[in-house]
Amino acid sequence: MLELSRRSLLLGLGGMAALAVSPAIANTSGFTVRSASLEPRPLKRQLKHYFAFDTGIYHGLKMNNMRLKMGKVKKDDRSPLFIEGLYENPPKAWEPRIDNGYPNVILDDKGVYHCYYTLFVVDPSSTATPREKRSEIAYSTKDRKVGLAYARSTDGIHWEKPNLNIVDFEGSKENNLIMRDVAGTGVLYEPNESDPNKRFKLITRKEDNLKMAVAFSADGVHFSELIEWKENSPVLGADCHNSVFRDSRTNQYILNTRLWASNFRVQAISRSDDFINWSPMEEVLRGQGFDEQVYSMTVFEHNDIYFGLASVYKQGDISVMDFDTLNLELYWSTNLTEWNKAVPENNIFIPSGAGRDKYLEGEFDSATIFASSMTAGDNRIYYTGGKGRHRGWRETGLGLAYADKNRLVGMVQRYPEKPMSFGTQAFKFFGEELYIWADLEQGGSLSIEVEKKAGFEPENCELNRQENGAYKVTFKGQSLVDATKEKPVPFKVTLNKGTFWGISGNFEMDESRYWKG
Repeated sequence: MLELSRRSLLLGLGGMAALAVSPAIANTSGFTVRSASLEPRPLKRQLKHYFAFDTGIYHGLKMNNMRLKMGKVKKDDRSPLFIEGLYENPPKAWEPRIDNGYPNVILDDKGVYHCYYTLFVVDPSSTATPREKRSEIAYSTKDRKVGLAYARSTDGIHWEKPNLNIVDFEGSKENNLIMRDVAGTGVLYEPNESDPNKRFKLITRKEDNLKMAVAFSADGVHFSELIEWKENSPVLGADCHNSVFRDSRTNQYILNTRLWASNFRVQAISRSDDFINWSPMEEVLRGQGFDEQVYSMTVFEHNDIYFGLASVYKQGDISVMDFDTLNLELYWSTNLTEWNKAVPENNIFIPSGAGRDKYLEGEFDSATIFASSMTAGDNRIYYTGGKGRHRGWRETGLGLAYADKNRLVGMVQRYPEKPMSFGTQAFKFFGEELYIWADLEQGGSLSIEVEKKAGFEPENCELNRQENGAYKVTFKGQSLVDATKEKPVPFKVTLNKGTFWGISGNFEMDESRYWKG
């Protein structure tokens, strides 16, 4: 018999149910909106993991002196790892402007890193205007032609752009182009795919007729002919990052793309069981008007949560310094259709480099950042960073940053002179493992208790630091399973001079308010 838990009580089991739902709202841009209450929830996992930003774990009336703070993201000092070919020696004429890049960086089962990036194969303005003249001449988008390029690496640091001999450019195929006249391409790698010719899956928008299309490859370089969507290709949009992944809950492919509503950019998703037939678009995230447009977002799963790396575009007021630039922000979701800022007060994930207002003098990632999903190692975030405003002169390179997926966002003391504390929802244990993910400063302290329950006082709590940095929680002479057999119990956590990252263990949570429906 199937046991259902935290995100597991399925309202309509399986992937087909998700596709079969009739949306309640239709949008003139060619996509639809539906409630997250229709989302399937994942099956029970032995070790449940809740992050500090996850509002579902807390008792809303028992939170004291707490605020969320973005975790540490460290940039690799060697970035940019590669730049536009126009500025290489010798120059690559087919790489005049990478622009946003929309990178897809994949680590395969042989230890090879693959990077797929969108670029302008033809950009007369960039090609014809030397750097020293760009302050005198406005950038023009006229006659640009888009395409898909490829780079590879054995260590993820040193990259080559191999001659693929696939695509003609000015009478030669000696270049690293995979396709021409495709926009916002996303690539997915599935090493366990039963058909070896489909281990690499590609999704893109064709520029000749603006239709969505897919292709497949065995080696990640030589792809099949593009197969157009039979239906549900959006009327407008999808020219930005078409990020795709496979959802572990439904086993469906999920496409995240950019569409339009109310004259600004929004995020939408489409679903597929076979990567060929796709459902109508569903709007899932819109920002706050022109000043906060979600330009593109790559999505990945980790510990039962969906994470979104969103490039947020600022438009609407040309008088502000940040006009026409993009910040990379972190979002999270339990259901793919409703998204939350990870840190409502300051949601910047990878800080932009210095010199945002200086095109040539600024750091390579000072004005725009577009991230790959974290599919190239546990802690690596590859991204394309640009200096220069989005619609003006810009130079772009591939950057690398590092972040612990279990420490992306932490809870800290709002007022450092006094401890923070919070109560959890009630837990029922099916095993004896309970972990608090926390880091303490010198002189810091952490205590766990179950209020008004004998044997579970703070003085009976024992904390043992694990190799992964979490504290294993035990209570002297007590069994968590026995203590919660009759009734789930809530815990109280008190922390001073430290950061709370999350909680995990062999427990089920009281979810009466966690899910809709």
